[in-house]
Amino acid sequence: MQIKSVAALSAVAGLMAVAGPAQAVIVYSGPVNINIPANIDGVYLNLVTGASGAAAPAGWDINPYSAGSALAPGFHLWGATTTTWFNSASLITNAAGYVLAPGTSIGSGTNFYRPGGSTDVGTAVTLNAPNLFGVQFTNEGGPSVHFAWVEITFGASVTSRAITGWAYESSPLTAIQAGVVPEPGTYALMLAGLAAVGGLAARRRKAEAAA
Repeated sequence: MQIKSVAALSAVAGLMAVAGPAQAVIVYSGPVNINIPANIDGVYLNLVTGASGAAAPAGWDINPYSAGSALAPGFHLWGATTTTWFNSASLITNAAGYVLAPGTSIGSGTNFYRPGGSTDVGTAVTLNAPNLFGVQFTNEGGPSVHFAWVEITFGASVTSRAITGWAYESSPLTAIQAGVVPEPGTYALMLAGLAAVGGLAARRRKAEAAA
């Protein structure tokens, strides 16, 4: 799924909630490939709209980047607030605490930080593999606080990396497990709803063109 579909998926999830009893759902980006440049700008990302870039888009939530010299750029985590990135060890300078095992619960607590250049998380990541990170962010549409996981896949070095997916709980302050995606049935319904929305839009454009 292309990254531009994330906002549409969120809208479909909202329609599903209206159609039936209100319940929390996991909003999943689907597979994406957002390069994280090895420089001080890195990439900014809005987890709700999917907007990203070297310049901060409106409502951005996370900003993984590099600092230091060209020979040792490292990998660093910045965020929109001082309580953005989840650390399972509850210590801002513990690089290993930011890299989560699948299934780790990401939820309310005081162990959210913005380590920035003080912590080189690159020393703890697994190369040639996806790595999971936890995030707390404010959904500007609420505004409300939500919990999310972000998958960053590294290549042969810490300078080769990309955001390859993320998911968050639609219900405010509801914990999410690292790596968990919607159940196949739920995800299929969301995709079907997205297709239906697209079909309606296409028919509307044709009708307007024929008028």
